[in-house]
Amino acid sequence: MRGFLTVAALFLLVSEPSWAQNFFGAPFPGQYYRLAPYPYFTPPPRANRRASPKPATVKIPQPEKATIGEEYAKGSIVIVNHERKLYFVEEAGQAIRYPVAIGTPVEQWEGVQTISAKRDNPTWYPPEDIQWESNVPPVVRPGPQNPLGPRALYLGETLYRIHGTNRPGSIGGAVSHGCFRMHNPHIIELYEKVQIGANVHVVP
Repeated sequence: MRGFLTVAALFLLVSEPSWAQNFFGAPFPGQYYRLAPYPYFTPPPRANRRASPKPATVKIPQPEKATIGEEYAKGSIVIVNHERKLYFVEEAGQAIRYPVAIGTPVEQWEGVQTISAKRDNPTWYPPEDIQWESNVPPVVRPGPQNPLGPRALYLGETLYRIHGTNRPGSIGGAVSHGCFRMHNPHIIELYEKVQIGANVHVVP
């Protein structure tokens, strides 16, 4: 009889862990793994979320008629760095003036080059240092991501160009690696006027 009661007591201890817990005053092993529910983040209603900022609207100014030194030949281009303006000489002493972005202070230059090529919807082949610095691929096809915009005028055998831009807000600044950026409607207009072989004078 005593042996039967001992076996029965052991059976209850094994089959009823909650009872055993109360009896011995210690948690049974499974209790350690019962974690409280994680308070997951609930996003706020869509109406209360901050809207993504819209791109700033840039007003493109009209080209202006201006006077220019008569030493510059008809059909040539004059870029005045300190003004951040480009002049296309229509007649001796008369020009059309456009705003441009120029090179950063360490990348500005001056001198005379010629228009060596014209490209409609140019493909951009950024130099290796710009690829590394700006994390751009070695070839950028025409389109809205191309920083050359819809037209490009190549200056001699240099890497410099007069071109459009996908960053119109930069026009008027000193921000480039030595190229000259124009508003896209302006470069399209200039592209039709200027001829290959025309001189480009870059002055301080």
